[in-house]
Amino acid sequence: MNGKIISSLRGTYKVYVDGVVYTVFPKGNLKFKNKHLVVGDQVILDDENFMIFDVLDRKNELIRPKASNIDQLLIVMSVVEPDLSMELIYKFLTYANMNEIPSMVALTKMDKVKNLQEVHSLRQNLEKLGIKVFYISKDENSELKDLKDNLKDKTTVIMGQTGVGKSSLINSIDESFARAIGEYSTALGRGKHQTKEVILLPYLNGFIGDTPGFSSLELNIYKEDLATYFPGYTDYYLECYFSNCLHQNEKECKVKEKIEEGILAK
Repeated sequence: MNGKIISSLRGTYKVYVDGVVYTVFPKGNLKFKNKHLVVGDQVILDDENFMIFDVLDRKNELIRPKASNIDQLLIVMSVVEPDLSMELIYKFLTYANMNEIPSMVALTKMDKVKNLQEVHSLRQNLEKLGIKVFYISKDENSELKDLKDNLKDKTTVIMGQTGVGKSSLINSIDESFARAIGEYSTALGRGKHQTKEVILLPYLNGFIGDTPGFSSLELNIYKEDLATYFPGYTDYYLECYFSNCLHQNEKECKVKEKIEEGILAK
């Protein structure tokens, strides 16, 4: 029978099959086939011994967080504690584009924001690119319903810094998840880790992936990759006069043209 790996710990795996979760081990032949297992894998279980004896081909795989077969990413960023980082948001979105995974953005702690204009401007710029943005607040949850609707029938993996409220958001989506919530340290300027590994939580005929937070994201890419995958560039870079255009000093650059027209944010 077929199932999806929803968590792993020290060589054991929890596999979700038609609403039932089995704790199983992989058969030794997988190592000889050089097939490593990650959360999100669709696997085939031995009906007699309930062991994983094969893994199906992946449609995608992320290195960080380590997960596969992802339908969409939900990038969670706080507006304060830690402070809103536009650079990090665009890094996340570039990372998603590199892996051809659609993405959305949730901005948390909106009840604490002081510079609303900055946040609204960011939202407008992202929505111009077709990226859905949701405001999340303790005081107002009207946009939480819209977010829930976008999670139906899909495997959504959440990404974000430690302390931005990923686990709190997951608990707001469904209280039964009861994810442990970390605290934000003002002295350290960052959150404290609570989620230690990737775990998929069944939700509305899909899954929500809770992942460990991190303080930075380094993209191992070339400048030519950035000119291709930076949010907004993907739609226009092929229309540039030069095939290797970096959208800086080159003439007849379609990206710079769209910036001047206000289609892309400067």
